[in-house]
Amino acid sequence: MRRLLGITVLILFAGIAFGQTSKTTQVDFETEIAALNEILNTIDAAILASDVSTIASYLSEDFLMCGTDPSEFWNKPQIIDLWNQMLDNTGFEFKYIGDREIRVAPDGKSAAVVTQFFMPAFTPKIPWRNTYYFVKTNDNWMIHFWGSALIPKNEDLSKLNEALE
Repeated sequence: MRRLLGITVLILFAGIAFGQTSKTTQVDFETEIAALNEILNTIDAAILASDVSTIASYLSEDFLMCGTDPSEFWNKPQIIDLWNQMLDNTGFEFKYIGDREIRVAPDGKSAAVVTQFFMPAFTPKIPWRNTYYFVKTNDNWMIHFWGSALIPKNEDLSKLNEALE
């Protein structure tokens, strides 16, 4: 009797362990990349049109932005306020370097995007890099992190260091 009970319990636990399968959804990476490209195209157009509300609509509630200066850390309300002051309908000219690099996580719930460009109004000879971290919330891509950095070429670093002495 004990032996039968032991075997029954073992079979029951094995059935429970093997019977629970996780449901995995297939991620359509091309569709997700297209959606992210569309969002960034919309944001670029909004920057040129000084449309801060459109840009802000893609920011998560706990958004963080880092600027090019080590002191520049902004949350969502702070960056919206700054953009409202900065964007004055004159628009910014972007001269992109190459294509966007987009990496969607295997589960399709987050993505990293990198763009590189020149912004002649500020640094005609030093390129910029924007790095975005997107999270998918309620089937919508939202920017959780946005970092802007100046990215001089390696061969120009010694010249920049000399200029700063």
